Order: sequence, then structure tokens, then C-alpha cells
Amino acid sequence: MRLRTGVARIVMRRGLTSRESLGRAGLALLVAGLGVLAASILLSRLDLGTEALKLCLQIAMAVAAGALFLAALSTRRISMDRQQIAESELRFRRAMEDSAIGIVVVGLDGRIRQTNPAFAAMLGYTSEEIETLTFFQITHPDDQQIGRETMDDLKAGTVNSFHFEKRYLRKDGTPVWAHLAGSVIRDETSGRPLYLVSQIENIDARKQAEARIAEAETRWNFALAGAGQASGTSTCARAARPIPRPGSRCWAMRMASSMATPTAG
Repeated sequence: MRLRTGVARIVMRRGLTSRESLGRAGLALLVAGLGVLAASILLSRLDLGTEALKLCLQIAMAVAAGALFLAALSTRRISMDRQQIAESELRFRRAMEDSAIGIVVVGLDGRIRQTNPAFAAMLGYTSEEIETLTFFQITHPDDQQIGRETMDDLKAGTVNSFHFEKRYLRKDGTPVWAHLAGSVIRDETSGRPLYLVSQIENIDARKQAEARIAEAETRWNFALAGAGQASGTSTCARAARPIPRPGSRCWAMRMASSMATPTAG
């Protein structure tokens, strides 16, 4: 069953409030009805004057009218709450479905409770397929530890939000880099963690570009080092001194060359 995130909390809270309001209105109606009934029975047995009888009837009718008024207010409030909840659910659903980045709701057991099309498409799944998995199953083995540590910290209450980079696994098994930013949703009364809500951005293209730049820099450094050594060797070969000055660069290169060349015999 899908777990609706922030809206779910509003629905549960307001649904409870609506039921309580309805219960109070019903109790008020019951009390009013019993009051009218008791007044009718009591007045029929007592020898009261006309004025007293009229006053008692007025009081009974006022109580009944007040109960009806409270019931009408409660009914109107329930109708307004339901309308606001429906609007909130619609806004949340549209924001989640239309988001360009991934949004996922994860239970404390690691199971994916709900996701949006952007996250499912990023990993090559449908929403129905991915919601049968755990986040451990779609996380690269080398990056699972950071997820476990984050989950433990959230459960312990030491952190309430998180953000880090990690690799997911697509449906075909290829890795994809992503940046996560999320928070834990807690019960308002007890503070107990309920589930995690994460926003997930695909940064695989950026990571690949960084890797290509790092590789190019490494090759360039090797090329520079090789060019520098060749230039130094040529300079020393052209040196006028038959024996280079001790401590000079040419002297060090000649010593290194002699040590690397095996002697005869």
C-alpha cells in the first residue's frame, strides 16, 4: 500500500479531528434528546403552573437548538477539512509526479514505499517494479555502508536530515551516480521516526566528466614529466664539461644512469 508523505500526516490528523468533531456533535444531540425527553416526562408528572411549564419547554428547546447548531458547525467543518485535504493531496501528487528529479519514500526497514516516475526512469524500472525492492537492492555494493549508517543515525535521533553522493544500480546492472538530500518524518506526538523522504538528482554525467578531466590531467602530467627528462638528458649530453659538477642536475642524471647500467664482468 502506498504511503502518502506529508499529505498523509495531514489526512490522518484532520481525519481524526473530523471524527472527534462528529462524535462530539452526536453526543450533544443525544444529550439534548434525552434532556427533552426527561423534561417532557417530568413536566407531565408535576403540577406546575403555566409559566413554569412554558419556561421549562423553552429551556428544552434552547438546548435542542444549541445541539443542532453545534452539529451543523461540525458538519461544515468536516466538509471544509475534506476539501482542504483533497486539494493538498492533489497538489502533492502533482508536485511529485511532475518533478524533474527523483523523489522516493523509504520505510525504516529499507523498503521503498513510494517513488515518482523520474526516479524509476533513472534506474530503468517502472514505479510498480521499484516499489517491490529495498534501497539496498538498488544501491552499489561499495556505497551501501553510508546508507546503513545514515539509517541508523536517523533511527537513533542523532540526525534529522542528510545529503551525500552515492551510486545506484540500474535495472541492467550498470551504476549511476546520484546526489541525495532528504529528511526523516517523525510522529508529531511521540517523535518516533516513521519513514524517510529523499530527493535524488542524477549526477552521473558530471561524475563522468570529472573522471575524464582527471584522466586527461594525469596523462598531461606524465607527458610533461617525460618531456622534462628528455630535455634534461639532451642538455647534459651537450655539456662541455667531460665530468659534470658534483651536485648538479646533469651529475645526478649521470650517476643514476651509471647505477642503472650493469657493469661488465
